[in-house]
Amino acid sequence: MGRISQMQCICCFLLDRPQTSRTEVHHVRVGHGGAQRAGDFCTVPLCADDCHRGKNGVHGDQTYLQILKMTQLDLLNATLERLYG
Repeated sequence: MGRISQMQCICCFLLDRPQTSRTEVHHVRVGHGGAQRAGDFCTVPLCADDCHRGKNGVHGDQTYLQILKMTQLDLLNATLERLYG
C-alpha cells in the first residue's frame, strides 16, 4: 500500500488530466458485501477529493468509471500494469 499511496491517481492518469488533490489508497470493492473490503493487495491510487470521495468518484455516482468504460477491477489491472509493466 505504500507504493500505491505514492502513485498518481489512476483515474486522472487514464483520463489524461492533472491530479488536484493528494492520493488515497482505495480498496477495490467487487463481489464483496457492503461492509467487506478486498485485501491490501487489491488497492488502487485515487485522488482524495475527486476520483475517490468526490461526487463523480468511486464512492459517488462513479461517473469517471462510466466515462472510462471500466470497473474497479479494471482500475486494479491498470494500476498493476503501471507498477509492474
